[in-house]
Formats: sequence, C-alpha cells, structure tokens
Amino acid sequence: MSTDWILVRRAAAELDRALKGGRVSDAGLLDDGRIAIRFGGLRGRGPATLAIDAFGTPPLVTLEDAEAAVAVDPGWLRTVSTSLRGTRLGAVRARRGDRVLVLTFGTSSRFGVESEFRLVLELVPRYGNVVLLRDRIVVAAAKQFSPADNPTRAVQIGMPYEPPPLPQPTLDFPAFTRALEAADRRARTRALGAFLPELPRLIAESFVAQSEAMPWPSEARRAAWLEERGRAILSATDGEPDALGDVYAYRGAGGTLEAAHVVALAQYASLARERLPRVLPLFAETRAATLRERRGDATERRRAALLSRIAKRARATAAEIAAVGARLADIGERDRLRESGDALFTHAHQIPPGATTYVPPTNPGLTIELNPDLDVKENAQRYYARYRKAADALPHLERRRAALRARGDALDVLAFEAERADPGTLLELEADLDELEGRPPPAAATPAARKRVPLRLDRPSGARIYVGRSPRENAEVTFRIARPDDLWFHARGIPGSHVVLQQPDGGEPDDADLDAAADLAATHSKARNAPRVDVDYTERKYVRKQRDAAPGLVWYVNARTRVGRPQA
Repeated sequence: MSTDWILVRRAAAELDRALKGGRVSDAGLLDDGRIAIRFGGLRGRGPATLAIDAFGTPPLVTLEDAEAAVAVDPGWLRTVSTSLRGTRLGAVRARRGDRVLVLTFGTSSRFGVESEFRLVLELVPRYGNVVLLRDRIVVAAAKQFSPADNPTRAVQIGMPYEPPPLPQPTLDFPAFTRALEAADRRARTRALGAFLPELPRLIAESFVAQSEAMPWPSEARRAAWLEERGRAILSATDGEPDALGDVYAYRGAGGTLEAAHVVALAQYASLARERLPRVLPLFAETRAATLRERRGDATERRRAALLSRIAKRARATAAEIAAVGARLADIGERDRLRESGDALFTHAHQIPPGATTYVPPTNPGLTIELNPDLDVKENAQRYYARYRKAADALPHLERRRAALRARGDALDVLAFEAERADPGTLLELEADLDELEGRPPPAAATPAARKRVPLRLDRPSGARIYVGRSPRENAEVTFRIARPDDLWFHARGIPGSHVVLQQPDGGEPDDADLDAAADLAATHSKARNAPRVDVDYTERKYVRKQRDAAPGLVWYVNARTRVGRPQA
C-alpha cells in the first residue's frame, strides 16, 4: 500500500478526533526504533501511543491503544520529550499537497503564560524527517541539513523552519494533450501528474483508466475531461474535513492489502473491495505486512521467537521489581513499629486492660493498634518482633531489587542484540538467555565451537578500531583485545557495541580517530536511527565486568563524552 497527501490528510483528521485534548505523558523511542508519543487524559478511552515511522517504507504513523514502553535516547529526541511532556494536543493538521503532518501542542503556566510547540512529521519516502518548532524556529530535528547540503531548503536548529517545496506543473494544457496520445497508461498517468502535480498518482491512474474505457472524438476532449475530474477532487479537499466518509480498501489473493484510498480506484476494479470507516488501521496493517516480509525466512522466525522469549521474561522481571518495591515501601514503616513498642513500654501503666488502641501523649500522631487479648508487654513484644523481621528483610530485598534491575538491563541488551544478530549470534543469544533463566542450554545448541573475530578497522593514522557485534564479542574486545590504556567507547545509557580505539605506539589519538570510534559506537547502538548520540569513552583500565551479569555488561568510571553520528 502506498500513501499520498490526501491519505495523510485523512489520517490527520482521524488523529485529531482521537487525540485532541490529550496530555503528553512521555515521548521517546520504541524498541523497534520508531518515535513514540504517549497520550493520557483522553475522553472516552484509555492511554494511547502515537507511533511515528518517518523513515520506513512507506513512512507511516499508527495509533496504538497499548501503553507502549518508550525510552528517551540521547540527542534531539531528549529535547522533544522535555518540551512536549505535560502539554496538551491542540490540533493535528496536514499540509495541502504534501505528506506532512503538523501536531500543535500547548500549555499554560500558573501565571497564565502560554507556550506552543509544533511537531512536524515529514512522511516523504526517502526524505522523512521529524522537526520540533517553537514560534516557527527549529529547536530539534531528526535530520539537519544546511543550504550547502540541499540548495532548495535547510533545516537547522535556531533557524526558521522551511517546509518542503511543493511540486510545480511542468506541462501546460497543449503539451498535456499531446502527451495523452501515448498508448501506455503509465505514460498518460505521468502526463496528468505533470499537468496537475497536486493530484495523487493513484487517483490520476484511476481517472486515466476510466478514460480508456470511453470513446473520445479527440485527445483534447479526453484532456479536458481529465482536467475537470482532477480539479474537482482537488477542490473537494479545500479546508478541513467536517465529515469522514468510508475508505476503500482493495485486497488481492489471500486478503493481502494492495491499495486503499478515500475514493474508488478504477485500476483495482478486479480486486476484492471493502469499505472501512478509518485509514489508520490500514496504515498499521501495512506496517505489519512489511515486518512479516522481513521475517519470512527461518532465521527471522527464530529471531522473532527469541524476541518473544526475551519480552516475556522482561515483563515478568518488571512485575517482580514492582512487587519488591511494594514490600520495601511496607518495610519503610519499620520505624513506626519500633516507636510503637517503645511507647507501649514507656506508658504501660497508663494503658487499661482490654484496650484496642493507644495514642501516647509524647507522640499524638501515632495511633497504636492493640490486641485486647494480650497485655501491654505482650503487645510491645509483638511490635518489636515485627520490627526485627522488617529490619532483617531489608538487606535481602534491596539485594533482590538490585539483582532484578541487573537482569532487566541484561534483557534489554539481549533484545537489542537479537534485532541485529546473524544466525550464529542468535545461537549465542539463546544460550545467554538460557543461562540468565537458570537452565543450561541443550548440548546440540551450544555455540562454543563457533568463533567469529570482532570487526576491525585500520585507520590512516595507523590506529585500529575494534567493534563487538554481540555480547560475547563485546567481552572479547574489552577484556582480551584492549590494553589498559586503550580508549573504550560506548553509547551512553543504552544498549550498544563495545568499541576500542588502539594506538599502535600507545600515543595520543587525533580527533579524527576519536570521532571515527564515537561514530561506530553510535552506529552500533540502539540509537542508530538518531542523528546524534552521546558516546562515553574512557581508558580500558577503568572498565570492569559486572559481577554475575550477562556477557558484555560492565561498569566504568572517569568517562568523557563525545557526540557520535550514526552512519547509514
């Protein structure tokens, strides 16, 4: 299924109705690399997540009811998250003639000062972008480029935003008429597009197909009919839609979605057609079909199964962390238990037999529950026993929470590695997950015999850069190849490769080598779709393996930070 500006305009109207007035609770990256904005406070529905795939094929937006987990990765997205969190969505609009959505967010301070941000989604194939504006000034962008990079427009932080230029007609009516003499439908469709460039290709092809089924005394009459139909469609798109009609979806063999539009398409008349109330579910179906195509072979099915296992274990770990956190919150009351026992012993002579509660005069905010069948001393001893139990449990629970958080970090790394792993590395990751779950992997699946050398790049300066491309390669690069004074690089706070910069003579590296190592660490990280990534680097001697952790998980100190730019 392909998109055009009229379909994007329809999606904007549906998003406006679904999300208008919603408050942004979070923004960041989903595990699959899409940009996500999570909304709460929506009337008549629970939380919703707007997922933006500006760099997909085709670029799409989808609306998901699930409260998707998002993580703010370093770079421009941090600015977007900070700026939009707590704001309310005022409107979603589409730019006429282009696949561009504009989301307007606003908020008012307690002093009545209003602020407004606009998030521009340029859903143009091969040229997608996401840009945050304040007062028409660019404050963050997924992709920045200067006039030297693109002579038609620039997108740079601190500069006014320039929208993409709209296509202009390249044929006048006489030239359009002559072009229709071609017998090829594709050529006629291209000619109509050159004459009326705002007219989407699918609609232009539909009109051409209809015209081919009718007799024409001359090509001029056919050209006039095509112009009238095209301008009528464009005129109907003036202004914002007050009502949303049906969407026509065309399906091929096996129910595969071939095309969809807000008008009937004559070129797909031979396919099964259905009329649907919304286009956003078709966007989601298109994206799911693209993912299925990518995962059609045995390796991708194995990858999907491993990711499913990791996600299941991650959910269970998150639930355990929450349960331990709740118990720790209860243990926070242990001081009140000790105070209750002390007060009972101090004021025992004031408490009548059979009392069910007591408020000590020295602490009127403390109400002590009493068992009337026990005397004061026995009640006090029970409070002391509960206090000792809570105090004894505290270190265990804190250790347990630390261990669970470490497991969660390991699962996050495994999920990232599984997304990029080759078939052999998938075997390693399955074994790592088995070990993390406390069960030995089957002997036949043990990948110990497989040996792959970490990626090595030789620099013009004579320096060498090593890149780990799996947890075990990360451990190899860091703890076997790197020397104590070699520089070690890693994307800050997110899963990624270990990168080591090694000077043959042990000297100081130049800026070009530092930039190259930082760029590689950014490229081989979870934030690889971001234009900039904060990369920490330090001497290898300041990196140590986390105790009882999965391969490749480390602690490090004395780090400096450099900006890495992921390479395509």
